[in-house]
Amino acid sequence: MPEINFTIDPQTGEMEMKVEGVQGPQCADVTKIITELTGAPEREENTKEFYTRPTIKPLIQSLKR
Repeated sequence: MPEINFTIDPQTGEMEMKVEGVQGPQCADVTKIITELTGAPEREENTKEFYTRPTIKPLIQSLKR
């Protein structure tokens, strides 16, 4: 289940956003939407989950004749 966590530093007002449960380029799509709502980040850092590619399982069907 995808999850977006926000942490706001009470001293500086800086907000940190962490997206979890979304792999690969889809993560960039999620952060783009959030960035449009909250403004551009001062810095951006990808997690190892970003570089994980979904596993594709081949579908094999037997042909009955």
